[in-house]
Amino acid sequence: MGAESTQREVTREQFLRGTAGLVAAGTGMGLLVPSASANSEIKRGGILVYAYTDTSAAETTDPTVQTGIAVSQPPLQNTYERLTYVVPNVWKVLPQLAVSWKATPDAKTWTFKLRKGVKFHNGKPLDSKDVKWSFSHILDAKNGSSAYARLADELDPSGIKTPSADTVVFHLKKPDAQFPIFAGQYQAGIYPDGVDPKKDPIGTGPFMIKSWKPTQGWELVRNPHYWRPGIPYLDGVRGIYIADPNTKVQAVVSGSAGLSDSINGTQIASVKKNPKVKLYVLAGGVSPDYSFDLTQDPFTDPRVAQAIKIAVNRKTLLQAGYQGYGSVVGDVPELTIDPFYPPTRGVPAQNIAQAKALLQAAGKTDVSFTLTTADVFAGEVDMATALAQVVAPAGIHMTIDKFPTDTFWSDAWLKKPAFTSWWNHRHPREILSLLYRSGAKWNESKFNSKKVDGLMDAGAATLNPTKQRAIFRQALNEVAVHSGVGISYFVNKTHVAKKNVNGIRVDPVYHLILDKAWLG
Repeated sequence: MGAESTQREVTREQFLRGTAGLVAAGTGMGLLVPSASANSEIKRGGILVYAYTDTSAAETTDPTVQTGIAVSQPPLQNTYERLTYVVPNVWKVLPQLAVSWKATPDAKTWTFKLRKGVKFHNGKPLDSKDVKWSFSHILDAKNGSSAYARLADELDPSGIKTPSADTVVFHLKKPDAQFPIFAGQYQAGIYPDGVDPKKDPIGTGPFMIKSWKPTQGWELVRNPHYWRPGIPYLDGVRGIYIADPNTKVQAVVSGSAGLSDSINGTQIASVKKNPKVKLYVLAGGVSPDYSFDLTQDPFTDPRVAQAIKIAVNRKTLLQAGYQGYGSVVGDVPELTIDPFYPPTRGVPAQNIAQAKALLQAAGKTDVSFTLTTADVFAGEVDMATALAQVVAPAGIHMTIDKFPTDTFWSDAWLKKPAFTSWWNHRHPREILSLLYRSGAKWNESKFNSKKVDGLMDAGAATLNPTKQRAIFRQALNEVAVHSGVGISYFVNKTHVAKKNVNGIRVDPVYHLILDKAWLG
């Protein structure tokens, strides 16, 4: 991964220390371990104010359809819970609303036992019919869930059985060895049977949604009957939308906000020196990307997108986008130290001559297009600007169009021929299903590959970890080379907080876990 330099790439040791405990606090990376006197130090009560820049007017309180951006993740992930919790990067599956699960030898039937004594915010006890209702909501195409393509491919509502109040059985149409991992994704939040979460955001989580205006703000209040006794510590959380990234940081440093969504790499050094604040960091938590729609000109010949990815200088983009605080990758949606990363892919070096040759083979010696971007994640605009500069010598000419943050996700993402985006770090089966499966709602480059679809299914069909790893490595190599999605680096997900904000856990899927947050 390279020696320590101005690139500041994450070493394997730093990464493993930073991700094993989900969060790194202060200026270093590592597990946030409560001190021996932590319980006596904890203060209950108070409202945590969260300042965010990434928003969309289209976001609802339905966990199955959320885009997963900063406006919706903190409130929804702390309102709803899932059957399982997936430990980031090591992909260990832990109990949440389910206490146990087992599969038949063919991985086609999964039986989950539910936790007893759990109640929804409206007082209704959790039972198996609620799980069936929530999963059936994902499986209804008209609801528009981002997880529809992932789940509908293998499950019908009729295959969900509820033999008892604490037992739910999923009879799949084909094997899925990773089904418990899907059951822990944020789209799989559970709400009561018969409830429309867009109208009534009722979950089992530590907080309850009191108000919801995504492009202005939102408010959470504590769940006084949470099934895990003694938490949450806070009385509530209030989100406030601040469009300018610098103003957002100042709201934490010298204003009323206690915590921010991700901050720019250019701000990290100065924030570290400020005695009033601290950082919460998740190493390698996010992969910013730039995507080219293979169904729109000039990308209908896939060699154009391939040429752009070959013409990229990845370290230059990492330095421009996040001041080097991250690690470069070769268009693979996994970190190079991840066991699923295809070793044959490596991290390709910039090759202008090869990019030119690909364009010439496609009959295009000069390519011009607009790349749409926005300040929806720290450094996206800077990354896009640098991308335009580094690929220009290959005859690739980009015009950068900076979009407003509050309309980017509804009017630009998945609609423009070329755009930037960002993804939380996920298990390869989940990111492949969301970003690359043919027909998937969030298939950013409209990539269509029967080979990759087949590899996903083959990886799901085996419970053998070694065979799974080989299959997913092959699938990841295919999308790295042939899709229209370019991924140059993963960055550390960095949040600034006031010194008195404690107990925050940063997670690549759920964003911020606030059940044990407290104000000193």
